[in-house]
Amino acid sequence: MGEALKEFGKHLLNLALAIAIYLLIQPFLKGDYSFKLILVGITFYLALIILGIGLINLGNKLEKGGDKDA
Repeated sequence: MGEALKEFGKHLLNLALAIAIYLLIQPFLKGDYSFKLILVGITFYLALIILGIGLINLGNKLEKGGDKDA
């Protein structure tokens, strides 16, 4: 279970990177950006980063047997 959570967390981090490129960087390069697009991109990016890191940490703790020092 822990390994599956870690892998899912890694996939969420990759998805966050794709969203950052598609919703944040690409509109600036094309010159057709808007405040709403930037706000949505930042929101999804931060949510996926936080969720991905949380799942990776949870997976590590489950693999170690719930060690309180980890």
